[in-house]
Amino acid sequence: MTYQIVAGVDGSKHSRAALLWSLAEAQDHSGEVTALFAWQVPFLSFPGAFDREELEKTAKDFLVETVSEIVPVPAVPLRTIVAEGDPTESLVEASKSADLLVLGIRGRSPFTGLLLGSVSQGAAATAHCPVVLVKVTDQD
Repeated sequence: MTYQIVAGVDGSKHSRAALLWSLAEAQDHSGEVTALFAWQVPFLSFPGAFDREELEKTAKDFLVETVSEIVPVPAVPLRTIVAEGDPTESLVEASKSADLLVLGIRGRSPFTGLLLGSVSQGAAATAHCPVVLVKVTDQD
């Protein structure tokens, strides 16, 4: 069975670092990486304000472009998944079939006592596999 890593990708420099870390880890373990981007239909008071298919296509295009920019030629198998729904729930669901979940974090929040963002904190607390949190430093 191939070592499976899921990396949350949202286009931020933190998620870019998480994807790069995931690819290096997969190479060390002869594994595969799945880059996951989650999106939701914006909530409005009237139905039909957004075209769901167009939003999904935009999300897929965004993920493919982002991943291709980060790593044009990956050394390990790399696939992309776009999930419709809450990012935390989507990452936790993907962790069911993963050996490792990798997320980028910003580090200490300016708000006292908050160390992780809500997505990384929620996913780390409820994932079905080990979680690695990759922090970008000022030197990165």
